[in-house]
Amino acid sequence: MPILYNKYLATNHNKFLNYIYNHPLKNTQVIGITGTDGKTSQLHLLAQSLHLCKKKIGVISSEGNGIYPRLNKTNYTTPRIDILFKYLQKFKEEKVKTVLIECSSQGLDQGRLDDIIFNMSILTNINRDHIDYHQSFKNYVQAKIKLLNATKGHIFLNKDCPYTMNNLKLISSKSVKHFYSSDLDLNHKNLILKNTISNYYNLAVILQILKLEKLSKTKILDIFTKLKAVKGRNNFIKTKYKGTYVVDYAHTPSSLLVLLKSILSHSTYTGGKIIIVFGCGGDRDVWKRKKMGKIASTFSDHIILTDDNPRNERPMKIINDIKAGIKIKHNLSIIPSRQKAIYKAISLAHKDDFIVIAGKGNENDILYKKHIIKHNDLKTLKIGLK
Repeated sequence: MPILYNKYLATNHNKFLNYIYNHPLKNTQVIGITGTDGKTSQLHLLAQSLHLCKKKIGVISSEGNGIYPRLNKTNYTTPRIDILFKYLQKFKEEKVKTVLIECSSQGLDQGRLDDIIFNMSILTNINRDHIDYHQSFKNYVQAKIKLLNATKGHIFLNKDCPYTMNNLKLISSKSVKHFYSSDLDLNHKNLILKNTISNYYNLAVILQILKLEKLSKTKILDIFTKLKAVKGRNNFIKTKYKGTYVVDYAHTPSSLLVLLKSILSHSTYTGGKIIIVFGCGGDRDVWKRKKMGKIASTFSDHIILTDDNPRNERPMKIINDIKAGIKIKHNLSIIPSRQKAIYKAISLAHKDDFIVIAGKGNENDILYKKHIIKHNDLKTLKIGLK
């Protein structure tokens, strides 16, 4: 059996697989989404919108891979190239003409998306994250910008993000740049996505893309009213007597700040308290813990610190790191068991209150060294509210 040896293969895997699979993305619209916060929600809301336009959509994301909405579970945001190309080949066989790819900074840095030409790319924002992996914020930014420079068509940039606007010079692509903010050129007063508090930044990007697809404002607004939140991301659960619950994946200072500011506008209107349940993951980004404690103490009336994924760190060490940022201690509860922490929040809640459960979204496990505990925030909340 003949064997091909090539010492350059390690840096040309994608070229090789592209040839083996006979260019699976030929004549396909490829849209890449990256950013520190909100890229998963951005991708799935865009997938829903295009699906409602009767398009067949291929999806590669942390919430699953496949032809939308039938997705297979995955352990990756941006998968290994062998997994990626198997899906790209499946999309080709199924005559998918639009593919959405969620692009993590690690995936971009490791070259998993090399040699893929994107027709559109979206940068939701840039904030500090994954610094333990990238070693510097500069390297992290350059990894994100790599997607934009692989784009030939249209680039969508958040003009309200300082780090994005300060790094425009790194974008060498000649693509048309579209800038967006939370302002929507639609009659969007009281526009609330089903089961969620609307993120107008996500909708603003989709609005621009659907306009490029030649849809009318009336049709776009109709699509927006049909959108549903991604499970575990900004999910909005209202009860009759025990307040309103928001389950979200927010696990960075920037995402927690945006979430709590949004909740504050609602709680100010109702006159209710804000109760938050959250923790931080172990073995990474220690710098963010104190900052998240400070943000929680600024925007919350009662904080319940609990476990997220401690991994190889001592859970109480992580909790104490967060606690160092909390100025007012009298409204603080420490309950390492995440299940008990959620039940405690429910016991404290009243009709007009907002209870935020942040950090894990729809994840099903909590990691303690080599031990895994089965837990899902949404399922635990549902049981606790019975």
